[in-house]
Amino acid sequence: MARPSDGRKDQELINILTANARMPLAEVAKSLGVSRATVQGRLSRLEREGVIVGYTTVLGKDEVHATTLSAVIMIELEVKQQANVVAQLRKRPEIIQCYTVSGHFDLFVKIRCTTSTHLDEVIDSIAAMEGVRRTTSSILLARKFER
Repeated sequence: MARPSDGRKDQELINILTANARMPLAEVAKSLGVSRATVQGRLSRLEREGVIVGYTTVLGKDEVHATTLSAVIMIELEVKQQANVVAQLRKRPEIIQCYTVSGHFDLFVKIRCTTSTHLDEVIDSIAAMEGVRRTTSSILLARKFER
């Protein structure tokens, strides 16, 4: 288990990588005030422990919006249907994020499609899934910022 000071350094490392996962390890080490080997060791441990599970490409806002439509869907589930519905959602490549939430709805899902017809089909298929009581959808218009 990491010491509290190690935990703070781990969080700083995660914050740096969240802002720019392509930053050279030497620069990361300089920012953290530790050696490159220390950064590599921390990074390997965070990956091994499942804290960091992957890296991704984030497209610039003009590129993403030029080719896709995105929407968020709030999903209310029937009792004890979460595992079943999440398993069904996981099979759809258009669904890029899925979160449990507190409140009236049970799941928050973000989807990305190439056409409005495709987006409509995905929304309809989610609403028709066994275990889904109701959905509320909103199309995302413009990203103001992302961290």
